[in-house]
Amino acid sequence: MHLHPLAAVIGGALCLAVGAAGAAERPSLDSLRFEFDRTQALVLAQAQRAAYPAYFRRAYARYPNLPAGTLEAMAYAETGWNHVRPDPAQDPHDLHMPRSYGVMGLYHGGGFADQVGEGARLIGRTAQQVIDDPESNILAAAALLDRALAASQGGTRSRAVARSEDLAPALARYAGYGASDGGLAAYARQSFAFGVLDTLQRGVDAQGVRIVPQALQLERAFAPEQLRKLRAPALRVDAADGSVRVDDAFAREVAGEVRLAPAGDVSTKAVDFGEAIWNPASSSNYSTAGNAMSAVILHTMEGSYAGSIAWFQNPSAQVSAHYLIRKSDGQITQMVREHHQAWHAKYHNNYTVGIEHDGRAADAGNWSSAMLNASARLTKSLCARRGIDCRTAWNGPGYDTWHLVPDSVRIKGHGMLSQNQNRYDPGKYFPWTNYYTLLNGGGTPSPGKYWVDTFADATGYKWPSTLTPLGTLYKGTHYVYCKAWGQEVRVGDSYNHYWLKTDLDVGPAGAWVSAYYLSRWGNDEARDNSGAVIPDC
Repeated sequence: MHLHPLAAVIGGALCLAVGAAGAAERPSLDSLRFEFDRTQALVLAQAQRAAYPAYFRRAYARYPNLPAGTLEAMAYAETGWNHVRPDPAQDPHDLHMPRSYGVMGLYHGGGFADQVGEGARLIGRTAQQVIDDPESNILAAAALLDRALAASQGGTRSRAVARSEDLAPALARYAGYGASDGGLAAYARQSFAFGVLDTLQRGVDAQGVRIVPQALQLERAFAPEQLRKLRAPALRVDAADGSVRVDDAFAREVAGEVRLAPAGDVSTKAVDFGEAIWNPASSSNYSTAGNAMSAVILHTMEGSYAGSIAWFQNPSAQVSAHYLIRKSDGQITQMVREHHQAWHAKYHNNYTVGIEHDGRAADAGNWSSAMLNASARLTKSLCARRGIDCRTAWNGPGYDTWHLVPDSVRIKGHGMLSQNQNRYDPGKYFPWTNYYTLLNGGGTPSPGKYWVDTFADATGYKWPSTLTPLGTLYKGTHYVYCKAWGQEVRVGDSYNHYWLKTDLDVGPAGAWVSAYYLSRWGNDEARDNSGAVIPDC
C-alpha cells in the first residue's frame, strides 16, 4: 500500500516533534508507530469518503420520500462510513456476526436477511456490484429503506418527504435481523432504529463524516414505553416469555439509591455489573457449565450493537459473549451471566469473560472515549469481583494479524489467544496503553491533564453550578484540566465547593463536575491521584 501524501506529511511532523522533545519526554517506539499507523489509516479513510456525499445525494434523488441525513446516519451506525469487505475465505463459524458488506453494512444471508440480493434486485444491479461498489451499496440500502417505509405506511403512503421521526417503524423493518418477531427480537430492531435516529439527532463532524444534527423529537418516533426501555439505565428481560420491561426499583438500585435482596430466578435476575442492561442470549448459544472467570477477552463485533444483540438471541448463531458495549454512549448490555460459559473464544470459554465492542477492528476511528471508558469500568469491576489482576493487562501494540501472547497476560484481545488464528480483534488500532492506564488508575497524563478517580457517576454541568446539566462523567478514572470555586455540593457531612473542568463520557467537552465525587480527598479539596493540588482554571 502506498503512503497517502497527507499521511506522510503528518507522519513526518510526528517524527520532528519527537526529535525536538527531550529524551525523557519521548514517546516509546510502539506509541509512535501506533499514532503514525492510525493517522495514516484515518487519512486514507477520509480520502475514500470524499465521494460518499454525492452518492447519498443521488440516492435521495431516486427515493425522494427518504428524509435527508437518514442514509448517512445508517451508514455511520453500521460501519462508521467504511466500505466493509469481509474476507470470503474466512470460515463463517469463526465469526461472531453474519458477514455484512459495503458502506451500509448490508447482510447477505448467513442467518440474517439477504439485503445484498434483495437490494440488488430493487435497483437492477448485480449482488456483486452491491458488494463491490459503494454507490450501488448506498443505493441498495436506500431502496430497501424506501420499501420498508412504504410497507409501514400501508395503503396511505404520502408523496411528501417523511419526517425523520416517522422512520422508526421503517428502520425496524429494514434492520435485517431475520424473521423472528418475539419481544426480544423486536427490542433489537427498535435498538437499531433508536441508534440511527440518535446519531441523526446528535450529528457527526469528524474524519470526513458529516451528518448535520436535526432537532428530532424521539417521543414521536417511539411509544412512551418503548422509549423508556431504549433510554432506561436498567431493564428486566424475561427469557421465558420474551418480555422486556422497565424495572424502576432495579433502576434505583443501579443508581445506588436502594439495595434489593438477591433475586432467585436467573431468567429475570438483574446483572453481574450494575451498569449493564440484562438482555439474555438464546440458551442455544452458551453453556451453563461453570466458568472460572480468571481472564478477560476483548472483541470487536464486526457489526453493530443492535445487530449483535439480535444475533446472540438467534438460536442458530452458536456464539455469544457476556457483555456488549455501544460505541455512541458506552451503554452496556449483558447477555450471559459471568458464571456461565459464553461461546466467544473456542477452547478458552471455560475461564474467560468476553466483552464485545461495537464496530470493526479495521476501523482506525472506532474507539470512542465513551466506549473505552465503559469497557475499562467493566473490566476494573471484573478485576475487583473476580480476583483478576488488572496489572496483567496487555500493555503493548495492537496487531492486524493473530499474535499469541503469554498466558500470564490475563486481559487481552481475541487475536492473542491460541486456537484463534483466524481472528485479530480488537485490532491494531485498539489503544492498549491508554486502556492499561484506565484500568490501573495512573500513568503520566498528557500536559494540562490530571488523573482523578471518581466514586460514583457525576452529572456534568455547563457552569460550576447545578443549573444546566449537560451529561454524565461515569464512575472510574478520568482526566481533568483545572478547578474553580462554585456552588456547594453537600451530602450529609461531606461537601465541596470546587468544580473540575473535564470532558464528559456522555455529553460535551469542557463541562464541569463537582469535586465532591473525587474518591480520595475530603471537604473542599481537589487533588489528583498522585496527591497534587489541581491548579485553578
